[in-house]
This record gives sequence, structure tokens and C-alpha cells, in this order.
Amino acid sequence: LYWAVKSDDGYTFAYYYSISYLLDCVDGYAARALNQESRLGYYLDMVIDRVSSCLCLHFAAKEVLSGRTCFGNAAAPLVAAILRILIVVVEIVAHSAVMFLSEVLGVHQKQMGYDYAIVRKYLSDKRYLFWACLSFELFGLSIIVNITPVVLISLPGFVFRAAANICRLLAILSLQESKKWSAGSSEEERAPRERVRRGSSDRLGDH
Repeated sequence: LYWAVKSDDGYTFAYYYSISYLLDCVDGYAARALNQESRLGYYLDMVIDRVSSCLCLHFAAKEVLSGRTCFGNAAAPLVAAILRILIVVVEIVAHSAVMFLSEVLGVHQKQMGYDYAIVRKYLSDKRYLFWACLSFELFGLSIIVNITPVVLISLPGFVFRAAANICRLLAILSLQESKKWSAGSSEEERAPRERVRRGSSDRLGDH
């Protein structure tokens, strides 16, 4: 990621970012195979994932503002603003809220927004989850290197991922959802806390 940020052009950024992504895909398997899993590694992996996602959206927004992308000059300010809003709302606030509730308060992740059909698809079907996460990476990188066909192909998955996470955040903030957690707070009613799969990465769709 350091070399990606220090790069002078979009292709160099995409090259180093892709290496980071591929390493992130295998580090969990390596940690489990070598019996090097740890709680610290699990949390560090989540933090790095969020940093990576934020950087990708940030540099994509900068490229959009340059006017060289398929969005053109007229739509550039709006598209860049949306990307930067997603950095805050989805990558920071929504993911932080989910992890705080699941890791600190022990709320099962499927209790957060599962009433929404899009969240059920996002969480219960790994094909949708993988498609959404891969589309997110491809959308940001294809904007940075200005490959319009890939931007258009990955846009639906990118929107799906953003919408699912925003729905989860809305559910978390709603009083109705809070009442569900309170009602299910007894040992008999409360969903079991999810087992941490240390060394895994939500960039692959594990969360």
C-alpha cells in the first residue's frame, strides 16, 4: 500500500494495490496453515482492509475530478462527492458500527439489517458477497486507470455493496433494531456470537 500511495500514475497504483489485494487474499490461509492466527492479527487485518478501501475510493475520486474518466467534467464533482461520502458512511462508519456491535457487544452480524432483502442476499449468499467485494475493487481501480468497460461492468456490484452496507447502518441506527437486540439479550433467545475466523479478510467477503 505504501508504494501504491507513493506512485506517480494510475497504473503503478493499480499494480501495487493489486499485489496488496492478492496478498490479502492468501494471508489468512497462510496464518491458519502455519498456526500463526491471533486476535491482534485479526483486528489489524480489518484495519488494513478499511485503509485500503478508503485509499482506493480517495484516488478514484481524485481521478474523476481530473476529468479524464468516462464521467466527464460535468458529472465529475458529483461522482467524486459520492465516492468521498462512501468513504465515510460505508468504509468507516458502517463497518466500524458492525464490528463494534459484533465484537464488543456480541450482537450477531445477521441481526443487523437482516430484514432488508439486499442485506440477506449480501450476507447469506457468498456468491453475492464475492461479486460485491470484487466489483468494489474493480470499480475503483478501473476508474484510476480509466478503463471504461470495466467501470460499467463493475458498477452494479459496487452499488449493491454500498446499498447493503448503508441498509445495515440504517438498521443499526433504528430504534426498532435496538429493541430486537434487547429482546434477544437472554442466553436462550440471543443468537450465538460469531466465531472469529482469525486471519481472514472481509475484502474476500468473510464479513
